[in-house]
Amino acid sequence: MESEYSPSESGFVQKGQSMPAYKILFAIPPYLGDKIEAIRPGKLRSFFAFPYGVLCLASYIKKATSGAHEIKINDLNQHSVAQGLAQFAEVLNEFKPDIVGISVMFDVSYKHVAGLAAAAKAANPETKVILGGAAITTAWDVILNDQPFVDALCYSEGELALVKLLDSDDLQKELLTDPWVTRQSIGAGRKPKTKTLENLNDVIAIDYSLIDTDEYGMIEAFSPFRKAKEEEVKQFFIVTSRGCPFKCVFCAEPTLHGGTMRYASLDVIEDHIKYLVDSYGMNVLTIYDDQLLLNHKRAKEFFRILAKYNLRVETPNGLTAAYIDDEMAALMKAAGMDTVQLAIESGTEHMLRNVIKKPLRLNKVAPVVELLHKNGLFVQGFFVMGIPGEREQDRIETSQFIKDVGLDWGSFSLASPIRGSELYDICVKNQYIPEKMGIGEYELGTYIIRAPGLDPETLPQKSYRMNLDVNFINNRRMRIGDYQVAARCFEDVIERYREHAFAHYFLAKAYEKIGGNDQKVQDNMRLYDAIIAKNDTWRSHADHFGLIGHLRLAAAAIAGPADAELMSA
Repeated sequence: MESEYSPSESGFVQKGQSMPAYKILFAIPPYLGDKIEAIRPGKLRSFFAFPYGVLCLASYIKKATSGAHEIKINDLNQHSVAQGLAQFAEVLNEFKPDIVGISVMFDVSYKHVAGLAAAAKAANPETKVILGGAAITTAWDVILNDQPFVDALCYSEGELALVKLLDSDDLQKELLTDPWVTRQSIGAGRKPKTKTLENLNDVIAIDYSLIDTDEYGMIEAFSPFRKAKEEEVKQFFIVTSRGCPFKCVFCAEPTLHGGTMRYASLDVIEDHIKYLVDSYGMNVLTIYDDQLLLNHKRAKEFFRILAKYNLRVETPNGLTAAYIDDEMAALMKAAGMDTVQLAIESGTEHMLRNVIKKPLRLNKVAPVVELLHKNGLFVQGFFVMGIPGEREQDRIETSQFIKDVGLDWGSFSLASPIRGSELYDICVKNQYIPEKMGIGEYELGTYIIRAPGLDPETLPQKSYRMNLDVNFINNRRMRIGDYQVAARCFEDVIERYREHAFAHYFLAKAYEKIGGNDQKVQDNMRLYDAIIAKNDTWRSHADHFGLIGHLRLAAAAIAGPADAELMSA
């Protein structure tokens, strides 16, 4: 039940009828595009996550503002792009908001902002249109030039800014203060200052009544032990801290949430976890903190709390190896973790120290991996490829490092020069990326950096072959004879990428070793053959690793009905 008193910047204020009451519509522009695929019965999307950031803001507003405001969330990703944009116009006409807040977390969504803002002003020219989110904060100084229907931008965190705005009886006047960015503030040469929320206790208890949770379908992070393999998943997110004291070259987190750590209290976190378990049947908890282990004592106590609730716990943002000792590893396992993602970034000291600027010593990684294995945990490492300064030697050494320290899986991402990161500034200064590159002009996951020794035409293939080398050709679980876990890894890959030739090939090999799976061995090997016969890229990879000789089917027979049935299964 909503408290009669709510926190505000000046303490606690009593809700009163004399305060202004606004209608606020939060809109989440398309970021999924039209790539909608239902992979399990009853799931609308293969990955359609709760709009956690907007839910945070809306939940906080309901508790902290003085007026009795009406809040609505319109997630346009519940439809195809065209349907979502049309439905937004209907919501505007029916709800008649005073304020439309457009949340732009991803650059890919930015192309829809102009249309949404124009629609809001067309429905009511007096409506205030404001923008917020990571993609807005990191490009605050350029956005208003090409968004004539937007009134203001929120720089960095929005909770305190929105409460002050809604408690004001003059919206336009309040928008002239920090952390808001307007044409007037830019004209005056004023750089915005963020208003960070120090007490994170106020944003832990998310109000899920603001959305229809059944409309969302998430998928757990990569792991051979995903709960979805055995039972229905009720998955929820939580962020228990903000900030990061480190300054990795590719990361914009300090720009978004600052370099000082802020934490929510563990008792408040436990109350919300218990609520999610009791009210929604939560059985998977995804923790999205950037530095979950930095406060060792807190992290260990958090894991002790989680152990009470029989959850599967995952941390897909990655953990820092330096903070894991034997007790931490044991507590993580007891808390419900079966897979640990380590944010390592590179397998060479040169890259970590001189280029990435990550305070990690590689000689600390192997003992930590051994501890995690001793406690029965599957260990995955995150690596970033293609940062200016990287050499061919660094890529070779990174592949070898992964094998030498015994990582169960390596995940490789291509460096993205996101605004707000030092990498972006380096790329602009040295003209490694196109001049005046607009927001959302390149798709996240593509590689566009042209620096000495780095070629956008060849680096993606080199990076992908590192993935094939360490995860398939030299898969650790296959090497140590743990064929059951290896098979589950390859099955997880196939569930996400059905025509992954190497996953089918090595799944067949794993089934062969397990025994009693002759039909699965044959089916997966036939699928491997079919894929590389029709796909030049996969054939090239197979040839590179010497697997091409396993092609047993003639190209003319590939389109046979048996193979077609397998490929569509």
